Amino acid sequence: MSKRIRLTKYEVKALGLEWREGDGSSNPKYRLKKDKVNELYKIRGVEKGAKVLIFDIETAPSVGYIWGKWQQNINDCQLINEWFMLTWSAKWLFHDEVLNAKLTGKEALKQNDKRIAKSIWKLLDEADIIIGHNIKKFDLKKLNARFLLHGLGTPSSFELIDTLLHARKSFSVHSNKLDYLAQILGVGSKVNHDGFSMWDKCYKGDEEALAKMAEYNNGDILINESVYLEIRPFIKPHPNLGLYIGDDIERCPSCGSDDLKITGDYYTTTNSYPELTCSNCGSNSRSRKANKRGPGVLSSLPR
Repeated sequence: MSKRIRLTKYEVKALGLEWREGDGSSNPKYRLKKDKVNELYKIRGVEKGAKVLIFDIETAPSVGYIWGKWQQNINDCQLINEWFMLTWSAKWLFHDEVLNAKLTGKEALKQNDKRIAKSIWKLLDEADIIIGHNIKKFDLKKLNARFLLHGLGTPSSFELIDTLLHARKSFSVHSNKLDYLAQILGVGSKVNHDGFSMWDKCYKGDEEALAKMAEYNNGDILINESVYLEIRPFIKPHPNLGLYIGDDIERCPSCGSDDLKITGDYYTTTNSYPELTCSNCGSNSRSRKANKRGPGVLSSLPR
């Protein structure tokens, strides 16, 4: 018995398989036998304690009167229409299904995004941790504005991982754009589109353009998940997933796995701790327990 399952590049490597390209924006499907399926579920199961949501939104432009192309100051009286949300896409980490919502043509013409704002609000309210590219500066602030205008209030608290901020913090590459990072990491690329004309058609209620916008939005979610998993060992600090599992086992804070090995000592100004390397995701962390002093004292963890 076997199953065809869509895998991220991280999962392919963890399963000892050979990576092959998907359809440009998506991760490829693999036919897995029962033992590999069980191994995959174990890899995915280390996230069981936390609900981790990857999400992204696409918005319509604001419209106004302007007299020039560069460095324009747009007064309130020059504004014709405010921006509004066109689509959103989201995915629970390691789950196969990509969730999404888009405006109907009639909703776009009325610039009424309340229905889709409510649906993404529910997901954020359910999430423990959210992941996205430039979500701290753009997506979250945009969504908060719609939540405010529609009287939805704030979702319950969550922790945030912005892959753009962590890429800027940890690496020096030519570009930190999601598409560029995905391509140099070999995990896919953005869905091709028609440029600004697609946004213009969506603004005017074109159903076909709105469907293409949703497809474009979905593609960003798939490559964002893969980029996150590739850079995860470098994300410091990472929300501590071990806390969400809620047991007394020493766990990797980045992925929640208990498959840890001591690879050295971590020193602070007052003490030293065993430095731990996760065999599942490759992240380094320090033990919660300080090194015991005295000859012949060894940790119970393998070296």
